[in-house]
Amino acid sequence: MKKSPLKNRYALVTGASGGIGFEIAKGLLSEGALVGAHYCGNETSVERLRRYGKGQCQAFQADFSHSSEVLRLWDEFLLWSKGRIDILVNNAGEVVRPAPLEALSEELWDAAFQTNVKAPFLLSRAALPIMTRQKKGRIINISSIGVKFGGSPTTAHYSASKAALEALTKSFAKAAAPYNVLVNAVRPGITSTPIHMKAGRGDMSKRVAMIPLKRFANPSEIAEVVLFLASDKSSFITNTVIDAAGGE
Repeated sequence: MKKSPLKNRYALVTGASGGIGFEIAKGLLSEGALVGAHYCGNETSVERLRRYGKGQCQAFQADFSHSSEVLRLWDEFLLWSKGRIDILVNNAGEVVRPAPLEALSEELWDAAFQTNVKAPFLLSRAALPIMTRQKKGRIINISSIGVKFGGSPTTAHYSASKAALEALTKSFAKAAAPYNVLVNAVRPGITSTPIHMKAGRGDMSKRVAMIPLKRFANPSEIAEVVLFLASDKSSFITNTVIDAAGGE
């Protein structure tokens, strides 16, 4: 019988209710991990993960637009995991509301950075001491191909926040390396998720034509990269951003 590679490792996946986060959580469960699945509003989707996990998955609700909610989530996760965390996937992200630069308010800017940078910082800062004591751990941040290209004229706040997340990845990686805690980021390309509809994008054919592979990614394809980084197969990889963008 094949041994589950991540059996009994505790993982927290933020934004696990849809798209990439759902597939990451599902993949970790299939590899034997015990998964804390964070969601904001889509409880139905996380309930599917709980049924799939058959006792391995616990749902945690929190609104990352408030730091107090992030910290409450962390406390609740630790109660469930009995103080352990082996894998942290900072996947939750928010486009907020697209706006041209001349109309981009401080409120929209701050909202993007709250969810996309501050929340991952707070969770990574909390997880790091536990992982360093264990002398093992994985922190994986989900960035965006928008960092590579500077985003669109109406999503500067989103792309800038994801660029900051990549910088944060490198800072944590350097601090954590002496303790065998590996910190990396995945930079997905255009993926078939609801976030693009929320961003107000209609016909995406011209955008798809720019991708060498001429298609969107499936969320499961991004999840596979995350599963690799969460596993022992990535034992010599840290301080790295991996593009999963169809050749862009």
